[in-house]
Amino acid sequence: MDLFELAESRAQRDAGMKLAADHVEDAHVGWNDRAYAFLVEFAKRHDSFISEDVSDAAILADEPQPPTLRAWGTVYRRAVKNDVIIQVGSGRSRRRHASICPRWGSLICKVSA
Repeated sequence: MDLFELAESRAQRDAGMKLAADHVEDAHVGWNDRAYAFLVEFAKRHDSFISEDVSDAAILADEPQPPTLRAWGTVYRRAVKNDVIIQVGSGRSRRRHASICPRWGSLICKVSA
C-alpha cells in the first residue's frame, strides 16, 4: 500500500467514524460526550481492557446504546488524543468470532493491579 492509498484509507475511516458519531446523536443527543465520560470513568477503575469490556459495562449500567457499536470509534480516538488510554497490545473479540482487537491500557487508572 503506498502513502496515497494509506491516506485515502484513513480519510475513509475517519468519514465513516464521523457518520456513525453523527447518527448516534440523532438517536441520543449528547451520546458522544456521555460515552466519553463513561469510558473515562471505566479507565479510572481498569488498567487494561478491550472495547467490548466498556460497551458491555455500559449496557449493564443501562446507558443509552448507539444504533451501531461502531459509534464508539470516535470516543476511543478522543480518549487516545486526551491521554486517557493507549493501545498496549491486542485481545480477542467475544462478538466478532474471536477476531483480534486492540487492548487498551489506562493512563489514568487509580486502582492498583
